[in-house]
Amino acid sequence: MSKQPEDLVLRILRDIQQTLASHSRRFDQMDQTLDELRRGLDEVNGGVITSLGLATQAHVRQKDIQKEIDDLKKRVKRLETKR
Repeated sequence: MSKQPEDLVLRILRDIQQTLASHSRRFDQMDQTLDELRRGLDEVNGGVITSLGLATQAHVRQKDIQKEIDDLKKRVKRLETKR
């Protein structure tokens, strides 16, 4: 009879070990998935930053060119009124 409780404890311990092993595999898979997601988000983030940078640069350049055009129009208008 003394073996029965020991066998029961061993069976429970083996079940616990199997569950832990299963959880460990699952966590490894989740870690891998999270790493892949992080890499993907880093790529998207880099693309967005590049896009915003280019759009902002184009917008600033367009504003500068428009200012130059407006200045030239004013100069032409002044020259025409002096004639």
